[in-house]
Amino acid sequence: MDKQQKKSDWKRGASEFCKNNIIFLVYLFACVFNSALLRIFTVHEYFNIKPILSDVAITLIMGSFGFLMKPRKRIVYYGVLTFLSVFFSCANSIYYTNYKSFTSVSLISTASQLGGVMDAVTKNILELKDLTFILTFILFIAVFIFLKKKKPEILNYEPSKERSKNLFFKIIISGFVSLGAFAVVLSSTDYSRIVKQWTREYNMTHFGLYFYHISDAVTSIQSKLNTMFGFSKNEENFIEFYDSQKDESNNNSTQEVENQNKNKYTDIFKEKNLILIHCESMQQFCMQTYINGKPLTPNLNKLAKEGIYFSNFYAQESVGTSSDSEFTCLTSLLPASSGTVAINYYNRNYVSIPKMLTDKGYYTFSMHANNGSFWNRINLHQSLGYQHFYNYTNDYDIEESDIIGLGLNDKSFFKQSIDIIKDISKEHKKYMGTLLMLTNHTPFTDIENFSDFEVDFKYSEYNPITKLYEDKSADFLEGTKLGSYFKSVHYADEALGEFFEEMDKNGLLDNTVVVLYGDHDAKIKREQYEYYYNYNPFT
Repeated sequence: MDKQQKKSDWKRGASEFCKNNIIFLVYLFACVFNSALLRIFTVHEYFNIKPILSDVAITLIMGSFGFLMKPRKRIVYYGVLTFLSVFFSCANSIYYTNYKSFTSVSLISTASQLGGVMDAVTKNILELKDLTFILTFILFIAVFIFLKKKKPEILNYEPSKERSKNLFFKIIISGFVSLGAFAVVLSSTDYSRIVKQWTREYNMTHFGLYFYHISDAVTSIQSKLNTMFGFSKNEENFIEFYDSQKDESNNNSTQEVENQNKNKYTDIFKEKNLILIHCESMQQFCMQTYINGKPLTPNLNKLAKEGIYFSNFYAQESVGTSSDSEFTCLTSLLPASSGTVAINYYNRNYVSIPKMLTDKGYYTFSMHANNGSFWNRINLHQSLGYQHFYNYTNDYDIEESDIIGLGLNDKSFFKQSIDIIKDISKEHKKYMGTLLMLTNHTPFTDIENFSDFEVDFKYSEYNPITKLYEDKSADFLEGTKLGSYFKSVHYADEALGEFFEEMDKNGLLDNTVVVLYGDHDAKIKREQYEYYYNYNPFT
């Protein structure tokens, strides 16, 4: 009889709780549903219990504090939490669609850079699926309006202080029990990746939306504290490199080590000038792409054939994108896993190529037809050892007609840069300069006004009436982002061809080595590549 009574009391209590806390239940459903829907849209994860336990646990823990509030404040509290769930779900869905990754707290530190690429941001248009998250917030509002009109007593229900505290403890304990169950089902690999934050996709798939952002926030705050208080042994925060030649435990002499490190390329470019060209969003597959028999990158193909070409090249970049690639190229260090070097760690004392060449008597400089404050380059380049940073604010003439996308087009940039390099070559016997291209940057707008490269495909189709093959064309790439990217790539390749031609005419290639590298991918959705590689103009 006692067991039967307890069971009856439990059912009555659960029924009463659900009746009096409908807003809380809607909030709980909305948060768990949004996270699950995000995983379905992005990583296509449907039946993994780990993230569900995590989402339920965190939603219960956060929601428990509402029971310590007055009814009106409690409703606002759950409304704000539901809205935040919608916001983070929608933001992550959009970001993953465009960049195959998830947002991070560390991206907040780079928000100041959005002004320079706002056009690129606005071109990444919302998809219909991204708006489905808003339905849960609409549900929350609809339930609130219904209760306000039909059953206001539920909205105004205020249990006694003792009852409120009792509900708070029950809900928060339920949350921690769920969190404990989540911890039990985690593997050793899961625990390792929580600490290391190695792959965002894995963390979102196995830990859920809310746990992912909490752990990401902790990691980001930790990196911020490191930036504020430093983590090196001396005041300059000097980044030291391990040198086997100075290792006392190394029995080999310095001469023996030097001999071991020599190969057929050693010293072949010694004492020569160096021009390093940062090829914005240039991808290797473009060099193997032909449209209607015409090469997309004829000049790059020629350079690869005549020079030294490294085809197994992979971009090393985090949220700092272009600035990360610059940093890695010049220092051989990987970019920051949280935050960006350009914003968070620009004032470290790095060992870099410009610094080492300066020690050898070189004049070092960098050139970019963009604002010096973008990616904090005006400070970062100084830390990297460049003696001068030529940027569009002070050193380039920019007409409105010369602007493509984010700034001065590459052809005008190279032309004006050559004039500066000519003056530098007269004053300095040896120099090293980095030129950062800009035109081939997402969203590839206005390129149609500068490039006549055709991206429609020509083909022949048999006409049964005339019994002849007739020339046809399919413009399925025209108007797409991938089609605009191809045009932009071809334009950038033309600009490079003109640069080499003008440098040669002015005798600036006689004792100069030119190195080109692509900084990162074009940030184009996977579906467009799948569409292109289908090779069927009708599907």
